[in-house]
Amino acid sequence: MIAVFPGSFCPPTVGHLDVIERASKLYDKLYVVVGFNHDKTYSLTAEKRVELLKLCCDKFNNVEVVAFDGFMTDFCIQVQADVMVKAVRNEEDLQTAFVTQAVNNEFWQQGHLVLLASNEKYQHVSSSLVRELALYDKSLKGFVPDEICQQVFELLKKQ
Repeated sequence: MIAVFPGSFCPPTVGHLDVIERASKLYDKLYVVVGFNHDKTYSLTAEKRVELLKLCCDKFNNVEVVAFDGFMTDFCIQVQADVMVKAVRNEEDLQTAFVTQAVNNEFWQQGHLVLLASNEKYQHVSSSLVRELALYDKSLKGFVPDEICQQVFELLKKQ
């Protein structure tokens, strides 16, 4: 089975990596897809987000990190994915998942949405929190994967 885990990953967090690791064990192939929301302003370029994710994911032999600027269901159809994976940390994420499912049903009828509950120890971690920590010169250790922690801090401090 082929799965897609989309997100903005700006920047990637330990919560993202935990979901990637768990999903990689469930599916034959997992695409981690850096998406674009044209209504958002990103702190890191898509190329940098892909690069950071690749550094974190090189230990998973069935994970491929890519960027995609388009409707995510189109990407799922393009790679013949069976499943879209979404992480759920709280009620807000769950509400977003309901919207995602409705859209998926409209444009990608053969696909399924699979929700992975966030690990309890990462439920408070978000990319926006990481950006705020960097803004105030706080350590990102424990919030960002060790492989990219210093690099993310330096990139965010330049903002």
